[in-house]
Amino acid sequence: METKRNIFPRFYFCSNADLLKILSVGSDPNAVQDDFEKLFDAINKVEFDEQDRRLIVEIIQIMGNQQEKVVLAEGVKAEGNIEEWLVRLEKEMQRSVRGICSRGAQDCFSMPLREFIDAYPSQVALLGIQMLWTEKVAECLEKSQKEKLSELERKKKEVFNIMTELTQLCLEDMNKLKRMKVETLVTIHVHQRDLF
Repeated sequence: METKRNIFPRFYFCSNADLLKILSVGSDPNAVQDDFEKLFDAINKVEFDEQDRRLIVEIIQIMGNQQEKVVLAEGVKAEGNIEEWLVRLEKEMQRSVRGICSRGAQDCFSMPLREFIDAYPSQVALLGIQMLWTEKVAECLEKSQKEKLSELERKKKEVFNIMTELTQLCLEDMNKLKRMKVETLVTIHVHQRDLF
């Protein structure tokens, strides 16, 4: 077991009984579904390709009866020793999330706020509104002393408009997962608005 833990260090967070169970069913990737949340934070299960039942194509977080999915940039074959394909899965998850964050960093400035929030997972939407706020503060601070006050008022309105749009979203009907996402964005943006 120590050898397996050295290859895939997340096994250190599993009890010996859980690890033995995972290792005993490791040749059947579907049998590991119940154990993903023991191995990865906020991942309850994975989705396999419809044609190739050993190719992992999505990671899924479940909250109540709602799901948030992240599509992997490249599928990961669940073949060979479990610790080896879990290492490949971990690396692909990191690579995929980096790609999503990179696209989100561009889209938060070019997409309407509502579309951006709907298009991206919760954490990326949060990063997006933080980047918007940071850009507005930086633009204010970079102005000359004469322009600072007028720029401050202009950016203050823009920050307030983001708040208005987020609070309007809260008044709409939405599922529990999206509501939690929007409420978190509102909470963070209230703090950002006050700091501004």
